[in-house]
Amino acid sequence: MEPGDVVLAMDRPWIPAGLKVAQVTETDTPSYLVQRVARLRTTSREDRSFLFALLSTTDFESYIQNATTGTAVPHISAKQILDYKFNLPPATVRTGIGALAAALNDRITLLRETNATLEAIAQALFKSWFVDFDPVRAKMEGRAPEGMDEATAALFPDALEESELGEVPRGWLPVRLNSFLELAYGKALKAENRNPGPVPVYGSGGITGWHDTPLIDSPSIIVGRKGTVGSLYWESRPFYPIDTVFYVKSKCPLTYCHQLLKTVGLHDMNTDAAVPGLNRENVYRLLVPDAPANVLAAFDASANALRNSIDQNEAQAQTLSTLRDTLLPHLISGQLRLPESQAAMKDAL
Repeated sequence: MEPGDVVLAMDRPWIPAGLKVAQVTETDTPSYLVQRVARLRTTSREDRSFLFALLSTTDFESYIQNATTGTAVPHISAKQILDYKFNLPPATVRTGIGALAAALNDRITLLRETNATLEAIAQALFKSWFVDFDPVRAKMEGRAPEGMDEATAALFPDALEESELGEVPRGWLPVRLNSFLELAYGKALKAENRNPGPVPVYGSGGITGWHDTPLIDSPSIIVGRKGTVGSLYWESRPFYPIDTVFYVKSKCPLTYCHQLLKTVGLHDMNTDAAVPGLNRENVYRLLVPDAPANVLAAFDASANALRNSIDQNEAQAQTLSTLRDTLLPHLISGQLRLPESQAAMKDAL
């Protein structure tokens, strides 16, 4: 493939959260296509960004939804993709539309890459404090723990002791996960019973749609129970977890629980070969070091600051996605002129 190529899934080409379409970048090459993925390439290099913009519209998504065939595995053919009809703007307009779409997509990508970095920082901090016990080991060696002030360092003991989990910080003897964390069941909500609204509906694969009324009003962690076992999603907004997931209730900071659940091997705890499933009693039996509340609070202060930045970036990315999805169909159809769209984009960026 080449940079600028557009790829589209031909099996299950769309999901409630959006179309499975992407544009190849320089960093993606060299790469190869798997079966049942279409590569689309325009005859003119200048039209490649326009093609991606065209296939990213809700109009094309609606066309694909209506064109799919098959019940077990909905799919489309190359002919069905090529049969899509639209009004072709002049070359200069196509170039402008492609540039606008590329600028919006680049900004969205940057925000989400930044969030991946912030999440990695939170994971690294958790691992240092609660897995490798770096502050404790530093104090054992007579060194000041790196990256923390004296008050925070004073919260950690200066010795390790043996336990069922091996060496843990002195006083942090293992406890069962259910001593501080509950995996609560979601509630069934069929697609036909959902009303249009701003509330994300979560299944084990992530957001499966939207609704007007939340089941949970406060931030929580969603854990895949059926289907995608052990998947983890943080949600700061009110949300609706369906019956294929658990959501987390805890007396400990959720930032700590989120990182902890990433380390306990939930993906490997499938208890049903026919329909993958996670038994919460198996999770509850897991042992973890019992870190004191003041250490957890110190971690939460740092991790929550990172989480706030992640939420702000994701909100901006969602705003830009909505702007893109609103502008592109009107530009392509000629209902909106480029100068007006460029002004709206400038305000958003």
